[in-house]
Amino acid sequence: MEVKVKPDIKTAFDSYFSKLDSLYRSSFGTKPTVPYSDTLNKALIIGSPDEDGEIQWAPKEQDEKFDWSICEDELGFELSRELKDYYNTFYFFAISGAFGSCELHFYRIDGSESIKNIVLRNYNDAQYTFFATEIFLIGKAVVNDDDNYFIYYDNTTGKLFCYETDTKNEVLLSYSIAKTIESMEAIL
Repeated sequence: MEVKVKPDIKTAFDSYFSKLDSLYRSSFGTKPTVPYSDTLNKALIIGSPDEDGEIQWAPKEQDEKFDWSICEDELGFELSRELKDYYNTFYFFAISGAFGSCELHFYRIDGSESIKNIVLRNYNDAQYTFFATEIFLIGKAVVNDDDNYFIYYDNTTGKLFCYETDTKNEVLLSYSIAKTIESMEAIL
C-alpha cells in the first residue's frame, strides 16, 4: 500500500511556481507579470515595465528565519509549523490557481511589510468572522462563479477552507496549505 506523504510548503511552492512559469512562458513568452508600481519589492522584479505597465517577477526564497515568539506572544497561542512555513519560505507577488470548483487568490507575501504585521493582520481580519478562534484570513476566492468568498486557515486543525459570510457557506479545500498550493493549476 502506497502512503501519500503530505508535501512541505517549499516543495508545494516550487511545484506551483514551476506551473506558473510554464503558463506565462507558453501564453506570453515571459516570466509571470504584475502591474508595475514604485512600491514593489525590487528584489522580486525582473527588467523594466512593458508597454502595458506590467513587469516580470520571480519568487525569492526568504533567507532570514523569523522569530515566531514575537507573534505567538502577542497572539497568545503557538502557530502551527505549516502556517509558519507558509509565511516564512518565499516572497511572492501572486499565487492564484484553480482548485476543484474554486479559483484561489492567496494574499501576497512580498517582503514590503514585516511578517509580524502580515500575520497579525491576517489573524485580526479573520476575527471579524470567526471571533475568538485561531483562524487566519489568507486570501480571497471565487467559488462556482461567486466572488464573495475568502480563504481561511484554522491553526488548530490545519483546515484550509473558503467561506462566504452572507450565506455562511463553507467549502473545505484540504487539511494542508501545501497540498492545496501544490495541487492547484496556475491561472492568469
